[in-house]
Amino acid sequence: MTSAELVPAAGHAPASLRRRRAEPDLVSAGGVRISASAARKLTDSVPKNSRDARASRWRSYRLWCETYDWALDEPNAVLSYLSDLGDRGHPSKTIEAHFGTLRAMRAIQGTELTKSEIKGCLLVIGHRAGEEADDPLVEAGPLQADAVGLDELRLMARTLDRTTVRGKRDAAVMLVAWWMAARASEPARLNLHDAKITTVKLEKADGQKVAHPALIIKIRRSKADQKARGQEVRILAPDDTELCPIHALREWLDVLADDGQLTPGPLLRRIDRHGNIGAKAAGRHTRDPLRRGGITADTVNDIIKAAAHAADLTPKVTPEERAAAAQERQDARAAADEAATAEEADAIVKTWRSTRRAARAAVRRITGHSFRRGWIQEALDAGNPPETVAQHSRHSPRSDAFDAYRKKKIPWNENPTRSLGLAA
Repeated sequence: MTSAELVPAAGHAPASLRRRRAEPDLVSAGGVRISASAARKLTDSVPKNSRDARASRWRSYRLWCETYDWALDEPNAVLSYLSDLGDRGHPSKTIEAHFGTLRAMRAIQGTELTKSEIKGCLLVIGHRAGEEADDPLVEAGPLQADAVGLDELRLMARTLDRTTVRGKRDAAVMLVAWWMAARASEPARLNLHDAKITTVKLEKADGQKVAHPALIIKIRRSKADQKARGQEVRILAPDDTELCPIHALREWLDVLADDGQLTPGPLLRRIDRHGNIGAKAAGRHTRDPLRRGGITADTVNDIIKAAAHAADLTPKVTPEERAAAAQERQDARAAADEAATAEEADAIVKTWRSTRRAARAAVRRITGHSFRRGWIQEALDAGNPPETVAQHSRHSPRSDAFDAYRKKKIPWNENPTRSLGLAA
């Protein structure tokens, strides 16, 4: 059979292409047709968290337009909406995120914002940033997770009972996540064969080569790699077994082997209260059948937060404090509902929001991102070149995101005022 025989004759589509599709084609707001399959792939190409956030922002804008009698595509509607967000105390970064979503949605619908509207929106965002900087009650800038360094990582690891199945799983989660400077979603998405324990040759100062355990982790896709080109993280085993990700991972793999689950699938798996592992565990599983039995980014966050609480690194919120916070929110909403004007209502909500934000900024915040920030800062403090650290953490060394993880304070020993002769 020649290659020409595989090509259908002109004007005669194969029967497989003439079959009726189960899903009808879709028509966009601009009247352009697209197949349901293509539309679904375009949707799925955006991470679910991003899709949910954008949908929430659009719903908020649509509700605001309905409440104050604006058309969705009316000139200056987006500008006025962003201004109201600032009046209600939303941070400038939140307003900036709403602006990006609304600008894109208006463009998709064929009602793009004008240059003057865009300039006005940016001025409103800048005005709100200035208000935040001048607010004596609130620390300027976005609330960020605090870094967890090696010393605090050790304290958190010691809260785990590593003789139990759950303790071994949680140790593997925490230590792998810290040493790979992971986003919370990255260890959760690892498959069994994405983590390879190996031995490499290291050259000592005298030129002698010695064998050393190492861990190679394949990240198939991440927030910064939506095209799924794949990235590789290489970790050398530290001398301290207590903080060694390779030792923790080996213990967890032994658990899977003993349970007959050293099989293709998620590397880090669910455990229910009865000790059942993976797909055998009770409770709600992930919607993705390929990830059934695996943990999620929320699981990684929960493990890290629980260990931070147990190590007394973050305060434990009492039921009374939760009830008081809920009551304050309810009282603020009730007072806003009773206000005579929208401006008065906005002022009440803004005061409550500023007070709540100040309270949150006053205590330590440790989340999954604390490990990512902590590893980067430890690596930089150890004298590693920023470009090497950025490569390990999957950043561009000139990116604003990478710069945000770096400590902005000059060490006291290097402080320029010391050279003036007035300091000790």
